[in-house]
Amino acid sequence: MKKWMIAFTATTTIFALSACNAEKGDNSEVVAETAAGNITQEELYTALKERFGEEVLRELVYEKVLGDTYEVTSEELDDRLNELKQQLGPQFEAALMQSGFKDEEQLKQTLRISMLQEKAAIADIELTDEEVQQYYDSMKAEIRASHILVEDEATAQEVKKKLEEGGDFAELAKEYSTDTASAANGGDLDWFGAGKMLPEFEEAAYSLEVDQISDPVQSMYGYHIIKVTDKKEKQPLDEIRADVEEELRRSKVGQESVDAAVEKELENAKVKVKESSLKDTFKKEEPAEEAKDEQ
Repeated sequence: MKKWMIAFTATTTIFALSACNAEKGDNSEVVAETAAGNITQEELYTALKERFGEEVLRELVYEKVLGDTYEVTSEELDDRLNELKQQLGPQFEAALMQSGFKDEEQLKQTLRISMLQEKAAIADIELTDEEVQQYYDSMKAEIRASHILVEDEATAQEVKKKLEEGGDFAELAKEYSTDTASAANGGDLDWFGAGKMLPEFEEAAYSLEVDQISDPVQSMYGYHIIKVTDKKEKQPLDEIRADVEEELRRSKVGQESVDAAVEKELENAKVKVKESSLKDTFKKEEPAEEAKDEQ
């Protein structure tokens, strides 16, 4: 479904554990033995610090400072993870490994920091009643759909024919779909709203009636056979206003506003780095000379 770009960092846990261990015990403790010599805890800590120090310190400080003001609940975190899984579809496991995460728990740590930054950025965004109404009017009600994802059009046409001959959608999903996560549930993708899937997938799904099955729909992941299984009525604005405003604020957030909000929070927290080798971690970048000359 929808391609979601996010800056992944997988080093927080290992660096933090190394730092904690270094503080608690003897830095000369051996963590690995080789015929050519041993690797001590101090050597490991130094190597990690040199390679990932600024990046990981930044994450740890963000979590400490932003977490003191804003809260990301377990439910919110699970929802965001599920959203990511839904958007990446069959590519989720590959993306997890390529990004260097050992498992979903490590990914959730980074997602939590990202969400804390987002909350800081949206905290001061003010909305007018007119903006909220316009955004609500443009929203589509959620639908529930299942899909069978295959690699090529020929296979998609084969599956479509079997469905037209009375084949069971859920069973065919388990047999054919390359999206193994949804295939295990008969192709079910659960409920989703506008903007949660790739445009071509979403357009096809929203054009279907309940229990109607689409022709093959091509996307970056292959070919989808889509079946809409349920539709919701759009709730009145006064019943879902908080959710609408939250979504609207999120739509207004960009990287610049995130950076500005985080910088403000760090200034208020009076962050001072004591480690000399990491002292420039939060140093502001000076404008380029060309930019100064233009002013």
